[in-house]
Amino acid sequence: MAVADDEETPVAVAVEPLPLVQRHITRRSAAIGLLAASTAGAVGLGRMLLSSDRNRVATIHGQQRLTRLADGSSIRLNSGTTLDVSLSGSRRVVRMIEGEALFDVARDRRRPFVVDLGDARVQVIGTSFNIRKRLDRAELTVTSGLVAVSDIDGQTIRVGAGETTLIRPGLLAAANPGEALIRQRTAWQDGFIELNDETIEEAVAEFNRYRDKPILVADPRIGSLVVSGRFGIRESREFVDALKSSFAINAVTMPNGSIALSKGEVALGHAE
Repeated sequence: MAVADDEETPVAVAVEPLPLVQRHITRRSAAIGLLAASTAGAVGLGRMLLSSDRNRVATIHGQQRLTRLADGSSIRLNSGTTLDVSLSGSRRVVRMIEGEALFDVARDRRRPFVVDLGDARVQVIGTSFNIRKRLDRAELTVTSGLVAVSDIDGQTIRVGAGETTLIRPGLLAAANPGEALIRQRTAWQDGFIELNDETIEEAVAEFNRYRDKPILVADPRIGSLVVSGRFGIRESREFVDALKSSFAINAVTMPNGSIALSKGEVALGHAE
């Protein structure tokens, strides 16, 4: 059925959890060692809120979902993501409020697909790309096709497949970082967290995106230690076990269910 110009098109939504797969974890850093990992847990369902002028699609903390749009595009939302989707006969616009998402955009030359980041816009006709919106920046990773990125100062660059760009006020430049960074940034889509010389502080922040109760770096002496490895997004306890065996770190479960990491004893709770 034809769609009249500027008539809002309902967003067709299908929620599809990531498949369960057997995780075999290897460590590429001597600091971590080898671990055999268990099968990851099922990914929870997201939620969708509707209003009169837009369709809001969101996941809460720890959830992922696949949303299929009426134009044939799809958006895979990572944990803690909120998007406002507007489709009409003349436009396709997604306002990204927070979080991370993979966009697989159906080709339509009449209606460019625009992702509005607030201080920048990503425009495509048909391609696949990942965007993670952080507090102070956005990270764009293009996996196929070509996108145009424009900032509030009017600067526009083109980013092709295998390229990334860091989007922040006053900074907009494409880079070819190599396969390792592309794989790391898109690993969540397959249910993994990939660590390539991240600090423990940074690694803990990634696992906390999927945990109900956070892991806490209770000792500043360990936060800057560097780790590498590949874990399922639900394998935070395996990650903690690797830290314990490689760095002699203490892990204590607190009364509220969080896990405190330190080199010394932590009051309250019991050791893992």
